[in-house]
Amino acid sequence: MIFIGISKSNFYLICFTPLNGEIMVASNKDTLSISTITSKLNVVRNQHDTGKMESQEQTNKGGGEDNNQLSTDNTEKSEKKKFTLKQKLALISLALVDFMCYCSMSIMAPFFPREASIKGMSDTVSGFVFSFYALIMFVSSPVFGKIIPKVGEKSMFLSGIVLSGICSILFGLLEYVENYTLFAFLSFFIRGLEALGASAYSTASYVLIVNIFPDHIGTVRGTLETFVGLGMSAGPAIGGFLFSLGGFGLPFYVVGLISLVIIPLNGWLLPPSKKSPTNRKSGSIIQLIKIPGVIITGLVIMTVSITWSFLDPTLEPHLRQFNLTPENVGLLFLLISAMYGISSPGWGVLADRINNHWSMMVIGLFFSCIGLLILGPSPLLPFLDGSVWIIIVALSLLGLAVALALLPTFEAVLVYAVSGGLEDNIATQGIVAGMWSCAYSLGEVVGPSAGGLLLQAYGFPVASTTIAVANFVLVIVCLIYYGGENKTNKCKTQPFENELEGSWRTYVVKPESDHNKERF
Repeated sequence: MIFIGISKSNFYLICFTPLNGEIMVASNKDTLSISTITSKLNVVRNQHDTGKMESQEQTNKGGGEDNNQLSTDNTEKSEKKKFTLKQKLALISLALVDFMCYCSMSIMAPFFPREASIKGMSDTVSGFVFSFYALIMFVSSPVFGKIIPKVGEKSMFLSGIVLSGICSILFGLLEYVENYTLFAFLSFFIRGLEALGASAYSTASYVLIVNIFPDHIGTVRGTLETFVGLGMSAGPAIGGFLFSLGGFGLPFYVVGLISLVIIPLNGWLLPPSKKSPTNRKSGSIIQLIKIPGVIITGLVIMTVSITWSFLDPTLEPHLRQFNLTPENVGLLFLLISAMYGISSPGWGVLADRINNHWSMMVIGLFFSCIGLLILGPSPLLPFLDGSVWIIIVALSLLGLAVALALLPTFEAVLVYAVSGGLEDNIATQGIVAGMWSCAYSLGEVVGPSAGGLLLQAYGFPVASTTIAVANFVLVIVCLIYYGGENKTNKCKTQPFENELEGSWRTYVVKPESDHNKERF
């Protein structure tokens, strides 16, 4: 900046250079200073122009870097949505095991009760052999979830398959046991050991899913549930076919040998275990179930399991009034499993794309209630006459609704656990997996027992209505809890440091309070 001062005989030239803060003064009597000022002004002007150019270049360069970074982020985000080769191989491994697991579980349904009755076992005791499987899983799942960090999820997964496969072969040898007492004891004992193996690899598989597919938990679970449905559906058919070919033992030998044969393949396809640091204190199942969101979601898991398993001892007696052939009865049982398996991948993709999993649970429970009321038909719907077509519609709706309510539950419990203060590590994942399996197995124990008692005391319409009311009550509870939580929890989702990486953690929030809350 230049200032000019004028007096009677002199004038003064004052120059202030803002770039370096210098002040220069010259008068008409100091020509050297004036020329110096002129030279200085030219230098300042050149510096100013050069500074503007450099600033513009830096701005352009910074903008280019930001654009490149944005492009890179978008590329990485797009790549995260694609399965890698290792993930695809691991998915094949888990799918094979899930199919064989549930095929082994259901393969004895067509022939074991009749063969056991020949040995002198009553229908009641035979039913307990089936439910004993779920009872052992209920008791052992939390234990396996707790010890996963010590042994590793892959080791537990493979060990469970080995135990289950061996027990399946041993169960086939029971046809050579003639003494009833020994036959009954070995039936429970071997079935219990097989359930321990199933509990081990089932619990470990949930941890494997979280670690191998952190960006696709819902999608992968939906895909695997399709193979669960296939195993449950195909198991009785395969069991009946093999029984007709080779008798009691052949179905168990085939399933057991196949389970053992695929163990090396699973060992090669699955990545190494991720063990938690031994000096880190892990949470407990007691700490987990103190979190309100975990309790509510656990009730959802158990209710869905009850809804599914309640049909095992009750649907066939209800269908007798229509004089259906055994093949047609089997097709109706197949229908609900088929709809469950077909819809699971779609619900899994939906669970990965939305951030309010509780709405999926509520909608699934509501339509389960509707399906059960139609299936009865309920005394609350006197205008509805029971028919085979009504049963087909009801079972189809139940298959879709059960899958919708169940698929987001595991990820929901996992997010609640981390938001509730548990460490984000493999120990917590193991505890969550154990809790999930425990809740589902408890439903498998309660469902058939409650269904049988209600059927005997009040008939199928009242029994199905009772289970429907349980679903509806839980819908109200979920709406009250989750709705109130969303209103009170105003904090936004924030990233945080964690031992493991994965997109499900974007649903975890860390509010500035003593107790963390999670918002779906």
